[in-house]
Amino acid sequence: MRPPVFLTGATGFLGMEVLARLLERGDREVIVLVRARDNEAAAERIDGALAQLWRDPAPYRARVRTVAGDVTSAGLGIAAGERTSLAEEIGAIMHCAASISFDMPLEEARAINVEGTREVIGFARECKSLGRLERFVHVSTAYVSGKYEGTFRERQLDSGQEFRNTYEQTKWESEHIVLDATDLAPAIARPSIVMGESDTGWTPAFNVLYWPLRAFSRGLFDEIPALPSAHVDIVPVDYVADALAHLLDVEDQGVFNLVAGREAPFANQLVELACDRFDRPRPAVVPQGGPDDDDHGAVYMPYFDMEVVFDDSRARALLGPAGIRPPKLTEYFGTLMDYAEEVRWGKRSMTREEAHERFSRETAAA
Repeated sequence: MRPPVFLTGATGFLGMEVLARLLERGDREVIVLVRARDNEAAAERIDGALAQLWRDPAPYRARVRTVAGDVTSAGLGIAAGERTSLAEEIGAIMHCAASISFDMPLEEARAINVEGTREVIGFARECKSLGRLERFVHVSTAYVSGKYEGTFRERQLDSGQEFRNTYEQTKWESEHIVLDATDLAPAIARPSIVMGESDTGWTPAFNVLYWPLRAFSRGLFDEIPALPSAHVDIVPVDYVADALAHLLDVEDQGVFNLVAGREAPFANQLVELACDRFDRPRPAVVPQGGPDDDDHGAVYMPYFDMEVVFDDSRARALLGPAGIRPPKLTEYFGTLMDYAEEVRWGKRSMTREEAHERFSRETAAA
């Protein structure tokens, strides 16, 4: 058995997908940091996450160890003795935990995304000095690019960009902290907009692009506030999770953009996909306007008028030989919408396992 992986953010959408892959591989235990008052409450939270993945998670539960804590607390909120014991055995750290709220006040977002990352790095250094830590992977976002225009490369970070929201800004700030931790030889993964699984559509989170797509399906947009030629960079969660799991197994360090890149659809192409899917007449696509500032979807609309293309040369060179590639949105858009409609855009629950079974039945029937 390989040394355990220490995973933060395991109860979030992406973290759950990473956890599922690590458990299904079965070659190492996963120690998950869970925000909770004690280890019993932490175990209850992770049981809830596992229940979203599998109808019967019992076969996997034995390889998950829960630790109550909080990235915003000193020492991750773990008692000194337990922390030292963990540090002596952990072989890799995957830091997925973050606030993904676009409108959180800056100092609150910093406490989680910046200072939380600092605490995880401190723990990683303790693991390295006391034990056998070999790998540190930090999950960032492609949107550290902010409002940059042009091709944003993996080697870029400081390009004089401004930011749309506190999420982008604090993830940019946290990357600086990780890049400075050269003693950990960190790998930084930058996903773009993450949606459901490409083969089943499964997702427990219907935010970001799901909101405007659902609104469009109901005829709520007379016009689409977007730049027609803007790339809308979307990747399925299975691509991102597969890439992250692979990063744990290699020694490559530096930044990897987990994006669709130049194969990302333009905004007008996404509109056409939605029109065909929902049998709606094509609305006007305009660069200005859109929801009022108080509208639930207002925070998402700026991602339809970006004049940036993400380069992912390093990611493709590393992941391509392993068969890990982002599919084109046209190949799985229908699957995403099938699932969304099946579960009524999140009002009905379906485990990841059930979604896979449903996909298998439909493939066999076809």
